[in-house]
Amino acid sequence: MQKMNLSLCALALLLFGSLSSVHSRAVDIVDDSNDVDNSIEAEPEEKPRGRPFEADWLKFTKTPPAKLQQTAGATLEIVCEMMGSQVPTIQWIVGHMPLSEIENLDSNVVSEDAASAIVRVRSVHIIDHMLSESRTYTCVGRTGSKTVYASTVVHPVRSDLGDMRMVREKQYPGPQKPRIIYTEKTHLDLMGSSVMLPCKVHARPRAEVTWLNNENKEVVQNHRYKVLPTGDLLISELKWEDMGNYKCIARNSVGRDSADTFVYPVLKEQD
Repeated sequence: MQKMNLSLCALALLLFGSLSSVHSRAVDIVDDSNDVDNSIEAEPEEKPRGRPFEADWLKFTKTPPAKLQQTAGATLEIVCEMMGSQVPTIQWIVGHMPLSEIENLDSNVVSEDAASAIVRVRSVHIIDHMLSESRTYTCVGRTGSKTVYASTVVHPVRSDLGDMRMVREKQYPGPQKPRIIYTEKTHLDLMGSSVMLPCKVHARPRAEVTWLNNENKEVVQNHRYKVLPTGDLLISELKWEDMGNYKCIARNSVGRDSADTFVYPVLKEQD
């Protein structure tokens, strides 16, 4: 396969990402239209030396639905995906927050220093308890000077039973199967770079995380491949032969979940 440069790969990914649609499990969708592209941009910057793009960029590839109706006893998942330059981060805000506070919000996600990367990130917010009132959940994405956000209003279970209030806002009892809540769908970066593939899991009891490599074999740790205690996979000194699909698998006593990341090494553009 011919090796592509970073800018051409970005264009191809943008076209592919625009075909994505909204999905959410274990919920009844009331109104899933949420096409508003809210964005906050800092003052334009000059292109930093060594960066392949004139400016930071970030866009939704899957916007969370505008409204969701909670189902009694079911764990609810709100999905948010975006793609951008460097390594975008996603975090969730519960409740209403003014625009000025979103802009100045400190991220609670540790981001990589990867100025040459193009990454598509997927984040899932889990609601594993019954709500007592309607609540807003906002997906906030960031990369460099760029911030985008979209909100979902979740409505509680409709019930006239007074004793239902006794169990609201308490976590559902018992074990829960693993759900991978933070991962990358695609990661493009320059050959020779170090690439961190996240795999964050929500589970009870705690899940065991393993990775399969681009040959569908379990990753054997060595000086280039390391599965970290967090469940993330670190690939050092990225090579062309590293291209392909990597699968994170999370297991516990009640089930399993998996997520795929496609890694694409690219050539450095000639000056």
